[in-house]
Amino acid sequence: MAETSTATKRDMGTDIISSLPDTLLCHILSFLPTLDAVRTSFLSRRWRHLWKDLQVFDFDIRGRGIIRSSESFVLFVDTVLSQRRFPDIRKFSLFCERLDDPNAFRRWMHAAVGPCLQEIYLGFGDYKSRDGIDGLFTCDSLVSLSLQSDFDLNDVPSIHLPLLKNLELPSGVSVNSKLISGCPVLENLSFFASGRLCPKISLLSPSLKRLELIDEREYKHPIINEIQIDAPNLEFLRIYLDETCAKTFIISNFPNIMEAFIEIAPMAEHVDWVPKLVRALSNSKKLYLGGYTIECLVRAPYLRLPEFSCLRHLSIWFINFNSRVLIKLLRCCPKLQVLDIDNTGGDEIPWHHIPPVPSRWTQPASVPGCVMSRLKIVEFRRCPDSSEQWELFAYILQNALALKEIIIYTYNNPWAKETDTVSHEKQKEHILKEISVFPRASSICRVEEFTCRKRYDYSD
Repeated sequence: MAETSTATKRDMGTDIISSLPDTLLCHILSFLPTLDAVRTSFLSRRWRHLWKDLQVFDFDIRGRGIIRSSESFVLFVDTVLSQRRFPDIRKFSLFCERLDDPNAFRRWMHAAVGPCLQEIYLGFGDYKSRDGIDGLFTCDSLVSLSLQSDFDLNDVPSIHLPLLKNLELPSGVSVNSKLISGCPVLENLSFFASGRLCPKISLLSPSLKRLELIDEREYKHPIINEIQIDAPNLEFLRIYLDETCAKTFIISNFPNIMEAFIEIAPMAEHVDWVPKLVRALSNSKKLYLGGYTIECLVRAPYLRLPEFSCLRHLSIWFINFNSRVLIKLLRCCPKLQVLDIDNTGGDEIPWHHIPPVPSRWTQPASVPGCVMSRLKIVEFRRCPDSSEQWELFAYILQNALALKEIIIYTYNNPWAKETDTVSHEKQKEHILKEISVFPRASSICRVEEFTCRKRYDYSD
């Protein structure tokens, strides 16, 4: 009886799936890699030819042992594209480490580019030819374009992408006026500097809302002669320049900026223009200043900061703690409510060898307005470990009338021995006991302690 019941439930489940319309089943298959979608043809007669109705293709076979060679990959893609029943493709993703057939890419671009194409993502390990890519840059329907290989677009005769909103480029593609002007409604641009370098990056776009300029180089000190950004409607900005040296940075103000993450290596060339960039972010509501950036500000011969009149959340990382710069920042943030201090130091970053600028605690002549009346949450990414940090900690407790919570993160190795864990717990108890005797201006303020692994992503 039990076996009959189980079989009946199985049949009912099969009937329910089989009763779904082809459009819905194809929609479900569109979320799978194309290889997996094709393999569903073995499930039953009902599924045998469903994959041929797909308009979304994801040919990303990296790490999948069933297709081991470039020849097998080319054959698979050619077979799938030749047997599809809809001529127009809506979304096309193609990633492979090697492509030996010089004509394959041209064939695939001819199949993909059409009046319904909205999204395309392309990446190759060692394929540099642009043969067949010209038509992609005059696709009227394209909304999202991601290139993860160094295609050379300098010789592309025309760029006209009237609906393109999302663009992701590697460093080998020139970000210039020709490219940007051909994308009149561009809203999101990600530029990843990981390969060849563009000597000039020019971003003049009134429609741009989100910009990421990320340096991911493995070699030292490549040169960008000039970075120019004029995007008056920008709302989000992330700039990370690690080993890249940008000689000139031309920038306008960002009146609509909401959130910014800035991390720029403390090279001599950068010290001149990093303060100007920080001033351009004065309307931010959330601001992250990385340890490299702080080192640039510390070394600026004359540090003039704007008033961050809209800032509610400030995250700041110190390679070498400097209370002078922090107090100066707090004076410029009259409405600040959340202060996140990452005082984990710089032992694991390339620039930790830079001699610190001498710093010690000096009692401010007056309490910054945000500390006295607005500040609600303060986070320390590590328990204060110097007299200067402890002085700042006590200063905030003694003067922050609206403070609700101070959070201290202590780090413990999850693979530590039991004796080390016990020692860590005793240390926490000692720290919390010491803190408990500090006078507090806020009657509702509490001190919380959290144990976690050491973080490596300082932009969270």
